Amino acid sequence: MRVIFLLLVLGLITPMALAQGKKDKIKAAEVLGDTLMSRQDFVGALKQYNKVAKATKLKTPEDRQMLYKRGLCYFYLTDYYKALNDLNTFITDNPRLYRARILRAFIYRELEDLDKQLADLDEVLGSEPFNIDLLKWRAGILVESGDHRRALKELKSIQLMENDEEIELYLGLSYYNLEERDSALMHFDAAIALNGGFVPAYLYASSVALEEEAYTLALSYINLGLMLDSQNMQLIFYKGIALVNTDKKDEGCRLLNKAFYGGLDDAGDYLVEYCYPKED
Repeated sequence: MRVIFLLLVLGLITPMALAQGKKDKIKAAEVLGDTLMSRQDFVGALKQYNKVAKATKLKTPEDRQMLYKRGLCYFYLTDYYKALNDLNTFITDNPRLYRARILRAFIYRELEDLDKQLADLDEVLGSEPFNIDLLKWRAGILVESGDHRRALKELKSIQLMENDEEIELYLGLSYYNLEERDSALMHFDAAIALNGGFVPAYLYASSVALEEEAYTLALSYINLGLMLDSQNMQLIFYKGIALVNTDKKDEGCRLLNKAFYGGLDDAGDYLVEYCYPKED
């Protein structure tokens, strides 16, 4: 009887031991994946997470917790659609784990999907309404999507908590697109006052001045911008426009030509008009 009982016990222990051994291997693969990711070896980490996924078949919510980390690997490897697949599943299981929504919003930004970025940011900001970085991000999306009235409202609310050159730039862009150019220029100037090294503010300020045919004012912005970024083709293009309109045709045409061959096709129209006019 003792022999029979012992055999029955051993028969139970062997499957249990095998199951525990499998769990240990899965855990070891995930831990190795975490270690490799901390070293920014995303290819190596991904291989380990794929082993975990294959072994568990991702049957339970606990198994699927690993999908956030695998999605992060895919993100850093710029495999955005696979990252989205993992994050969508993870977020379904963990709707209030907002770091996953923020990561997904970053992916949507890379994919230039403004609406889905906005949806994830709205969800996160519902719980973190005073997160300045996320508020600025959302305001930038509103400007880019053309919702300038809402952008202005949000930006002015943010200014009550904090102000910087980026906020002033977004305010300027919103006013510019609402055709309130004086207000736009005021905010571009405010951005420059807050950070004299902020090149985008010089770009947009010079653009407004050119549209107003204030070429001397435009040149003052352009020259300051070029002191910061001497090879900025957009500023070189703008300077060419300003110069050909202030009777400095030779230098202006040289800069327009440089901008054209630097990749700005719009400079070609100015070259034809000012530098190589068609004969009647």
